[in-house]
Amino acid sequence: MSEVMTSAPSSSAVVFSTISSMGPEDELCLVLARGRLTSEGRARALELLSTPLRWPVIMERARSHQIFPLVYRTLSDLGFSGVPEAIQSGLRNQYLANALRNQLLAEELARVLSLLGDAGIPVTPLKGVPLALSLFGDLAARVCGDIDILVPPADVVRAIDLILASGYRDEISHPYFSKLALRHGRHFSVVRESRGISFVLEVHWILVQHSSKNAEAVRHLWAETRPQTFFEVPARSLSPEWEFLYLCMHAADHDWQVLKWLVDIHQIVLSGTVNWRKAMEEAERLELGPAIRQTLAVSSLLLGTPLPADCSPAHLPERLHIFPQTPLLEDSPEATLAFRHLRVLTRSLDKLGYFATAVFAPKLTDLEFVRFPPSLGFLYYLVRPVRLACKWIFRLSAHVFQNRLMNVGKQREVAREGEAVKEGQRSDSA
Repeated sequence: MSEVMTSAPSSSAVVFSTISSMGPEDELCLVLARGRLTSEGRARALELLSTPLRWPVIMERARSHQIFPLVYRTLSDLGFSGVPEAIQSGLRNQYLANALRNQLLAEELARVLSLLGDAGIPVTPLKGVPLALSLFGDLAARVCGDIDILVPPADVVRAIDLILASGYRDEISHPYFSKLALRHGRHFSVVRESRGISFVLEVHWILVQHSSKNAEAVRHLWAETRPQTFFEVPARSLSPEWEFLYLCMHAADHDWQVLKWLVDIHQIVLSGTVNWRKAMEEAERLELGPAIRQTLAVSSLLLGTPLPADCSPAHLPERLHIFPQTPLLEDSPEATLAFRHLRVLTRSLDKLGYFATAVFAPKLTDLEFVRFPPSLGFLYYLVRPVRLACKWIFRLSAHVFQNRLMNVGKQREVAREGEAVKEGQRSDSA
């Protein structure tokens, strides 16, 4: 197993500017999110807690970056030193609500694993509540929005049919778009309402969408899975190396926006279970090296994650929307136009394929724009680029108009300041 080092990775001035401009509230969130603290981390946390803090800012960061369970646990370990009673109560309520939700998610995951296992379909849980237990030893320590499972590509249709027959419904509810999800998507989403909550289940069969190396990656991953029991139900688990690679790919694919994902990576690095040489050789073989190194660089910058000794420096993009900035909504204009998945791909043809799919392959937003009967579904391939072009032209025009208004406002402000100076000079001469 490779040695690790703690030196800072190569990065852009913009990223370092973001880090250096953080306030004490942001620094405290980063310290608390690391889970079990070192003696230095504990001393720093207590030092920050002894200063005046804007607790609403801390609460907002903890909520938007989905780290409030870890913030609560660490503050509890510190005896809630300097924490107002109302903040303690609020964090406690959020923690307990998350614990209840995760327990229900665990029971539902066990039901799905049993369903597929009885049918002879290999299945591996991804992220979610199993990760909360393996990384933190606490089901409630991680915010989990849905249930993610991975099945072999050859079994995906049969797995989805079984899941739908067990009480789930297709989120898309349109036959043509359901076929498109299987053809162009990276997962298939279904939902089931039970026990007062909605269980969203995502069935995955692809690892690196649009990559020429995806089939090889899928073969390698399944070859290294191992039997493991999840909540008393037998299934398959990822090897530590593939767990690490998958978490890094997922974080890179979403621009490292949510701190929770980086905390997961920080914890698996500290666990000491990853064979670094094996993991990095696999990453390079599958052309994922740049994305993995960039993910480690971001995690190291924010959380001090130790890096593999043979991990070459990674240059991060100039513009990053990472902590402490609030994560973008998936359907926001910035996220829609980001083409973030490009950073995971290295081959020009793979990037072109991804771009073509993003621009031409119909999405649910096209269905909401206009509805055709399933027999005319092919028309959506024409509707989508036209709709996107109109939307982007409108947004660009609005952006240009807004900038012009701001420039006019600045010019008027400068003119007023000039008049004020002249008026002052006349008054002095009088």
